[in-house]
Amino acid sequence: MFQTRQEGTPSEMGRQVGLGLKQAGMKLGPPDARALRFARRCEELVAQHAPELLEELHALASASEQDYGAVLALNLTAPFDPQELPSCTVLAVSPERSADGRPIVGRNYDFFHDVSGDVATNCWTYPMGRYAHLGDSDIWVGREDGLNEAGLFVGIASIFLEGIQPGIVFWLVVRMLLDRCATVDEGLELLHRVPHVGSWTYLLADRTGKAAAVETGMGGVEVRYPQDGLLVITNHPLCERYVRQPAFVPVDSHPRYDRLYELLGGARKVDVEAVKQALRDHEGLVCSHGAHFPKRKFGTLWSVVGRPGERWLEIAAGNPCATEYERREF
Repeated sequence: MFQTRQEGTPSEMGRQVGLGLKQAGMKLGPPDARALRFARRCEELVAQHAPELLEELHALASASEQDYGAVLALNLTAPFDPQELPSCTVLAVSPERSADGRPIVGRNYDFFHDVSGDVATNCWTYPMGRYAHLGDSDIWVGREDGLNEAGLFVGIASIFLEGIQPGIVFWLVVRMLLDRCATVDEGLELLHRVPHVGSWTYLLADRTGKAAAVETGMGGVEVRYPQDGLLVITNHPLCERYVRQPAFVPVDSHPRYDRLYELLGGARKVDVEAVKQALRDHEGLVCSHGAHFPKRKFGTLWSVVGRPGERWLEIAAGNPCATEYERREF
């Protein structure tokens, strides 16, 4: 897993990433015509809601000597095939469930195995005039999860409902949340305001212990909150608006969800080590890799446990069952 640091204006940060890509010999091929048409429609909406991210992409394309259209097609467009989207697990432990009364977050990011060695990156980001954050990504300007200096944690999981529309793709929305929001309430306001490309669940947790799961789709935004101090998202919808809609549900989504409530729910109090052990679990397929799905190209690429109130994350760069967590903090 690579580590990078970006700081400064959007143009300066884009240039820093772009020069790194150039040095690594990264070169995009011509964009798919359908993806580029869709990306151009999304570009108009990103320009309205997050023009600074387009500024980063422009600078990135210039510094890496990439075609800007190819950069747009990659960074603004989610895959049209839902089975090419990440299948993830994210959780939040509220103060009343935590053994020491302080909130805990955790997540496993599951995607194609070959992504891990090629582009999986741990990013320290210090945008001028915005919140600094520590986040993880497999795409250049976007983030899949992270914790900012204000104590807001964000993690995503795909829900594979039918439909896709021009909007802002989830990895850019996560970046917006980390850059701009200090609390769950601020994050909820942003998620209700921006147009969403497709269907995702965002888990937000802040330093006060408040947490929320936000399901987005063609029908709008729905929010749910912890049950008995525990909040879990995997890859099936749970809000009333979406639960009966046609969806592709990965075979391990319900087992992962149920297993985490089995391991962390009930009357017991939960500490950081218990969260790590839950994320390493094989019985419920929470920690997923080739030994359990020999023909599946997906697996857990990284795992994160953290304390929003104390501004640190511990990251396992690989299957958490076989990789030690390493502490990173502001």
